[in-house]
Amino acid sequence: MDLDSAAIANDLNEWFQSVQRLTEASLFSIAPDGPHREAVVLDALRRNARIVYMAELEPDGKLYSPLCFFLAAACRQLRTDLGVGHWRAALDNVRQLRKQLAGSRSESAFVGLDLGTPAAIFKAEFGEAIRQAGLVEGASFLSKEDRQVAVGLAINWGMRLLLAYAVETPRRRRSSKRKDLTWLGGRVGPAIAGRT
Repeated sequence: MDLDSAAIANDLNEWFQSVQRLTEASLFSIAPDGPHREAVVLDALRRNARIVYMAELEPDGKLYSPLCFFLAAACRQLRTDLGVGHWRAALDNVRQLRKQLAGSRSESAFVGLDLGTPAAIFKAEFGEAIRQAGLVEGASFLSKEDRQVAVGLAINWGMRLLLAYAVETPRRRRSSKRKDLTWLGGRVGPAIAGRT
């Protein structure tokens, strides 16, 4: 049975637009439009980048909010929007990596290498991108433009990390109307695992 990646990507896009509206109306609006609001967005970007960067990948769901806040702040900082195509590419990338890792599991065990999970791999890439962007650990030696590219890469890796993390986090009972980490894992899990 073919996976309906387009429908899932559309659901993810609608969900993330809700996340963006909420953060804009609450977290970012503590200051009026202008330099003060831009400072609030930058603070949210740095704070949540640091939280994710320093956190262990535990299946407790605690990375969900900081990842969502980071993505919303980073998109606002770059004045960009994520669309259905971005979410579909992220979904396809997570699915492909999971498949590649499954195919390499016996060989990696044979040579004694732990390749890690998709979430662990995406978290490492996310961490490097935010470090290069100068959001954590000291100064970046990149130009302003290159730091913005690094923030864009962090968005890329952050989306994939969020999807992989949602699938790897055990499901909790939830309200049928709530769109949280459990919903996210339930929505993308079958597509990433290769079933509908």
